[in-house]
Amino acid sequence: MRVLSIAAYKRLFVIGICVLTTSLSFTLGADNRNLLLIILMAFSPLLLVLSPIVTKNDLQIYVTIFLMILFPLLNHPESMRWSTVLYSCMFCLYFISITHLYRFSNIKKNDILLLLKWLLYAYTLVLLIQQICIILGLPIFNISNYDASQPWKLNSLMSEPEHSARMVALLMYTYLSIKSSELKNNNIIESWRNDKLPWIAFLWCILTSFSAGAYLYLLLVLSKFLNLKNGFITFCLLLIIFTISNNVLNSEALNRFVKFSASILTFDIKEIYNADQSAALRIIPSILCIQHIDIFSINGWFGHGIDYVSGFMSDYLPGVEDGYTGGGLFLTAVEYGLIVFGAYSFITFKLCYDKNNKVPTILFWFFSVLLVGINSQLAWSTITLLYIAKSFK
Repeated sequence: MRVLSIAAYKRLFVIGICVLTTSLSFTLGADNRNLLLIILMAFSPLLLVLSPIVTKNDLQIYVTIFLMILFPLLNHPESMRWSTVLYSCMFCLYFISITHLYRFSNIKKNDILLLLKWLLYAYTLVLLIQQICIILGLPIFNISNYDASQPWKLNSLMSEPEHSARMVALLMYTYLSIKSSELKNNNIIESWRNDKLPWIAFLWCILTSFSAGAYLYLLLVLSKFLNLKNGFITFCLLLIIFTISNNVLNSEALNRFVKFSASILTFDIKEIYNADQSAALRIIPSILCIQHIDIFSINGWFGHGIDYVSGFMSDYLPGVEDGYTGGGLFLTAVEYGLIVFGAYSFITFKLCYDKNNKVPTILFWFFSVLLVGINSQLAWSTITLLYIAKSFK
């Protein structure tokens, strides 16, 4: 039963997606948290009242929330920090609210595509304005986490450059995935012919972000077109893009990406850290958390308690201050236990996975959910948009 008009649900859904997929500099608080998003998340229970349904996915998320609260209270009550747990719960409830608004709004495919396209254009426009500010020596518009020693690493509409590249790739993939549901052939040439401007916007953001992670997410988007029929064309396109990046843009980020990718294959923490310290801080904490999981102990299944990871992470990472934390979902496995980790991994993977786009959805889930963690705007943007994209299949 609808409490509001369809138009009102649609407006709330659009606002919710826009706030979830952007992070304006003036809305950032401590640790780059999006205060505007937090305010909206605080109203999630009200949105649930305005869209009174309970789905199977909702029930699974509610169970996971209950376990996240219960296990620290039972196993390590002294570690219980309600602010951390409630922050996780707010993300979960916000996702449920957005999916309810999506159902109640009856929003059409073309409206979703238009929303995604304009978000992509907004990222590109803000990035262009920032780049022009650099050239003209003007104060940089909407800047955050800026390093003057790397003047072209700009954040666009997220809190930092690498996150911006991830979000642009996610928006582009979601757009392509929804658009392809009405096309006969999953062909990159046909996609380019139909959507030149979105492709240009996407490639400009990726190639001029000077972020090593941007190239990884470029590969994730292009993996949508990898099959026996289109594989050669996609490979040639990648070769052209990488050649332009290396020779025309003289991109150090591409060299860092190649070097870091090679270091990961060694599984040597020191080698990975020396290859690219910034990228390593997104991978090594997960490796360290995996090493601290003990499946033969109570703590292994019910968790060592909140903030346990921050007690040892700095011991393994030179130059990192005491109290540093990380590890993505594997941090959840260590602090809340394997049961919570398994429940959360299962439900998020199920929400993201699309049997028609197996490779890209698995990779997006792996890099933007599993390795990022539960208390992340980027992770929940990924879960939300991939869930919406596959609903059109």
